[in-house]
Amino acid sequence: MTSNETGLAFSGGGIRSAALCSGVLRRLLKDNAKVDYLSCVSGGGYTGTSFLDWKKRKEKKTEDSKQWHEEFFENMRQRAGYFCNWEKPCQGILDAILMFLLVLTVTVIELIIIRGSYAFPLAFVIDYLFGKLLRAKVNCDHFASTSSPSNPNATAQEIRKRCQKTVVFTMISLFSVLLVLFVIFFILSQTLSRRKSRYFRLFSLISFLLLSLTFLPFAIHDFFIEIPLWSRAIIVVIGVVLWFLLPLLRDKTSYGILIYLYPYIIYWKVYEAKVVGVVYSDGLFNKLLFASGFIMWFVPYLAQSRKSLSHVFNRWRLQKAFYSKESLATKGCLEILHDIVCPLWTCLKRKQKQQSLEDDPANERSLKLADLRDLEPKYISNMTIHSWKKEEDSDSDDDLLTMSPTTIECWKKEEDSDSDDDLLTMSRTTIKDKLRPRDIELSDAMATSAAAISRYDNNFEVLRLSTILGLEMGATVISNFEAIKKEGWLMKLLPILINILRGLPLIAVPAVYYGRGDVWSIKAGVFTFFAIHPMLACIGAFAVTGAEIPSLWEKIASPLQSQRGVKFSAYSLKTSDLESLYGGPFTLSTQLTKPNHLFIVHVSFVQFVREGLNIENIGPMPPPVMLLSDGGHVENLAILPLLKKKLKKIIVVDGGYYSNEMKYGKYLLRAGS
Repeated sequence: MTSNETGLAFSGGGIRSAALCSGVLRRLLKDNAKVDYLSCVSGGGYTGTSFLDWKKRKEKKTEDSKQWHEEFFENMRQRAGYFCNWEKPCQGILDAILMFLLVLTVTVIELIIIRGSYAFPLAFVIDYLFGKLLRAKVNCDHFASTSSPSNPNATAQEIRKRCQKTVVFTMISLFSVLLVLFVIFFILSQTLSRRKSRYFRLFSLISFLLLSLTFLPFAIHDFFIEIPLWSRAIIVVIGVVLWFLLPLLRDKTSYGILIYLYPYIIYWKVYEAKVVGVVYSDGLFNKLLFASGFIMWFVPYLAQSRKSLSHVFNRWRLQKAFYSKESLATKGCLEILHDIVCPLWTCLKRKQKQQSLEDDPANERSLKLADLRDLEPKYISNMTIHSWKKEEDSDSDDDLLTMSPTTIECWKKEEDSDSDDDLLTMSRTTIKDKLRPRDIELSDAMATSAAAISRYDNNFEVLRLSTILGLEMGATVISNFEAIKKEGWLMKLLPILINILRGLPLIAVPAVYYGRGDVWSIKAGVFTFFAIHPMLACIGAFAVTGAEIPSLWEKIASPLQSQRGVKFSAYSLKTSDLESLYGGPFTLSTQLTKPNHLFIVHVSFVQFVREGLNIENIGPMPPPVMLLSDGGHVENLAILPLLKKKLKKIIVVDGGYYSNEMKYGKYLLRAGS
């Protein structure tokens, strides 16, 4: 049945769309036009959310709404250059320097610290396992200087030649075995079912790393350092350019450090060589091992900072430019730092302030989506959720996620059904009572919807600087946020204890070495360190998420999970589906216990493994950590939620850019399909 209400859609298109939407909104307000729903995506959200923020803050304080309307639109006009304001040259230079430092921090400094923290422990293990074999060719000169017991008349040249033949055969055998294992495991991971392929995917990655981290140091010693400097430079440039030109590797730029820099550190350790003017010594290497363990304690916070820093910076610039002064005053530097470095602290703080949510929020804290519940027009934010497939053979893993003051819904296309309503009901149920509008800040919804730069989108198909640098303006949101807030203190401290335990062997054991001079303490510390990580890697690689019934590894990833359960009503899920799921009658009192995915949500190394293996969420349940970005990646007109409501009138303000009319028609067809 068609509704008599009116919907207004503000499309994507950055500040260009925001300016156009601002003009349309100004005219509608002047004509006192009644708008019931306001659906925004990307740049249209700049105008839409900032207007609602001003309305929430000013409407009760000012009797004449025209006064604050003029202030709002004048503020929008003056602050159009929200990233770099070149109308004021000094301000523009300062903004440019700030952006350069942001890119430098995210793409270079934090990346090297995070990825490089494992380099020295890994070099120690490679040297312990394969060091004698890799150095065997160098040791042939030592054998040649001594006579052979089996052939005393053999010359030094003959002994060296025989030794080198044996070494070459052994090296070829090692590299061949690792290469064959990698190829076999990779083929099996691509051909077998999802349940079985996850094991071979991890084995193929381990085989590839062992092959790379043994062959490349050997090649550096026997070939690379022997050629002229200009030849080395050409090889390095070709390797870097080739990495960027291959589409499948563009969004894996950070992993290039594992391939290009780790071999030099291993070469420095195995051959006790000189790299960048630094001569190897056992004392220096042991100190670097100690430093690696200490840095490991800070890696989870740096990893979270690298994911969220660009998003928080973008949100702060937009909020500072367009939101009311009252909103800017409610969030201090400490709260912004919490959002960047450790969202878990923010979870704790939100739990403490939960009781004050119903108080007047306009004077005390940032606006949440739930604060707009009684405000007209009703706001709808459009985002893209990535890495979530309903079926294993689904063509796309990107879907539309909408957030409003009352509901959070995922719009997943039902491929085998003619009805969209059943699917939409199920999608709403999977997120309902887990992530609520009161948990999402209005500015967060706006900035996430405008996160056009995202490494989760199909940017690797096009050569873009942002993809190569690994910039990410999207947001990561915990889907079962309610379970996180209800966790006890033990569960909140467990990830911190795991993080301390990870780096402790590299710190405590070398301390014993310096105190007693026992070389075995170093070996014990490093191998204890690597004994911990395979368990975490298995949890990350094998914990398949998305299914209604948690797998064994998913249960392991959710220790001490909550037994509160989640109730499902008859109208939200088909009873027949739940009866087949349980193998018996299903009643309204039936409860399903859902895992809290503690390791996946809070342990950074588990997240690192899942990202490296491209683990996707397959099934009706949402991912433990939802990857969100610009809604324009799915539908740039923001009219899909309005079409679903069957409104009588829909006004679309399209400020997007299309290189040809075919793309414009494509967006219209996608929105109406």
